[in-house]
Amino acid sequence: MAASLFTFSSTSRRVVPAPNSPPLPIYIKATNVVFNPDIPDVHRGLGLDDFVNFLASCRLRYAISDIPSELFPEQVCEFYYSATVNDENNVITGTIGCGRHSDFITAELVSAALRLPIFEPFSEVPCIERCRRLFDQLGYDHSKAGARSALILRQCMTPGWKFFTGALCKCVGHKSRSGDQLSTYEQQIVCSLLLNKRLDYGAFFFDQLVQLLHANVRADHVPFPRWIALVLDKFFAADCWINV
Repeated sequence: MAASLFTFSSTSRRVVPAPNSPPLPIYIKATNVVFNPDIPDVHRGLGLDDFVNFLASCRLRYAISDIPSELFPEQVCEFYYSATVNDENNVITGTIGCGRHSDFITAELVSAALRLPIFEPFSEVPCIERCRRLFDQLGYDHSKAGARSALILRQCMTPGWKFFTGALCKCVGHKSRSGDQLSTYEQQIVCSLLLNKRLDYGAFFFDQLVQLLHANVRADHVPFPRWIALVLDKFFAADCWINV
């Protein structure tokens, strides 16, 4: 895959820690990136030359291609590491501007910032069994998985689907390692797109962030940096983006 159009920072880029952040270096890793539509030569002729056309009609098009007009990694990190979740109101609240501004994220703001279409009613999230059956229909080779039959590994897919899942999961995922293994969350996104389901991706993304914020130990990298930045960039006043 060609170099991405945009990344947030390299792993060596340190940022200003926020209050209540872990006692480790905090950084935004270049794993959540804007998709590059160039198809590598090794994957050409495998049914992926129309991939760009797929993206044009994909319900996650802007979630994997938009770039914030203003991006300060320090602000994204501060918001994530200062964020708390109000489960009763389903709101994530954090600060930016070295604690001078209190801001919030809701599922509705995620949908609007990522320009995700609004459907009523939404489809149900595919169960894991349905995802597995779909991957089998796409030629998933269980013999390559060895004893790890409970997992879905990209290396067990045909070359075209291996590229598709890798590109998509790199753009909408939150993992910093083990990129060859599809999480439940990633399997459900891929399956929903391929089955043309009207999934509430805004709520789906938001719930994943809530789960990560509820974790006992937060990682030293920020998950979903690009779409958090898109939410901040779209909904908060320009005077918030100062003194970084």
